[in-house]
Amino acid sequence: MIDLGPDDPAIRQQLAAALLAGGLDPVIGSPDSDALPLEVALAEAQRAFGALDCKATIAASRDVIGIAAARQAAGLPVPELVRGWMYLLLCAERDGDTDAVMTASARLRALGEPTKYPEVDTMLDRDMFPVEIRAEIAGAPIWIDFALAGTSPLKVTLSAGEHVIASASGTRRGWAAGTAVRNQPTITVPMPEQRRKLGDILAQVSARVAIVRTGERIAAWGRVGRSEAPHALGGDDGVGTLAEAPRLVAVIADRVQAWTDRAPDPDQPLLVEDPKTRGTRKERVDEPTRWWVYAAILGAVGGGVTLMLLHDTASNTQRVELDYPASRP
Repeated sequence: MIDLGPDDPAIRQQLAAALLAGGLDPVIGSPDSDALPLEVALAEAQRAFGALDCKATIAASRDVIGIAAARQAAGLPVPELVRGWMYLLLCAERDGDTDAVMTASARLRALGEPTKYPEVDTMLDRDMFPVEIRAEIAGAPIWIDFALAGTSPLKVTLSAGEHVIASASGTRRGWAAGTAVRNQPTITVPMPEQRRKLGDILAQVSARVAIVRTGERIAAWGRVGRSEAPHALGGDDGVGTLAEAPRLVAVIADRVQAWTDRAPDPDQPLLVEDPKTRGTRKERVDEPTRWWVYAAILGAVGGGVTLMLLHDTASNTQRVELDYPASRP
């Protein structure tokens, strides 16, 4: 299943139930390149914290926060952002790092997550530095510490300390994080393309078919193997509404069975010979006979054997027998 939104867990459950009822195993695939790294980083943070390895927890949590910040700038839901900061807060408490505790608490409050710590101005008495922030796309929105600050290029004054900067435009987004210092007057935010091709998504989850959902509309796509590009399945029968999910699942199951049985794919045109290719083949009929044919005939005459030639014509294959008696001395 590939869900292009709007985000609705109930709809994903509905589609998963339809797939299971049709005898298929549902797998969630994301069209976004940063979805899997975000999931992996969050899993690593959870694992490391469970192992009481705060060094690894902090590194993974910072990746979670950065990737989630870029997705937040793109308007995507990012529940992972709170979890990333929560891991940083817990590790800061274990390490007795008061500044990190106060910073994590402030970030969590800004995200609407209450903490047990009192609200204090963590920027008090810190140096301030003027910087210019540039995203790879001019005019792209700039987010600083999870709040919209303006558009690129943006001239602002940042306090000394760590900051997370993100930007997004269309399907391109990225982030930068670090400590503001006086000798770095310009910060550049990379914005790589995050939307992946359908074939890449299918390959990642080892699937041949997918239901792609956009709002209330769903469509069936698939391919026999990785050597070909995915194509729409079932024509008009492969497109419908969410209520018609069982019908689309039936179309998918039918196609998968056809591929398994090595039957012709009804959604793909039959391979036919075009006029140009046919003309090339006809020209070969009038070509001079190859030298090895004469040599073979002469050898057969001397040996008194039957020589069989398979002559390839423009339409079929002809079997020609040349019977030569053995020569007498």
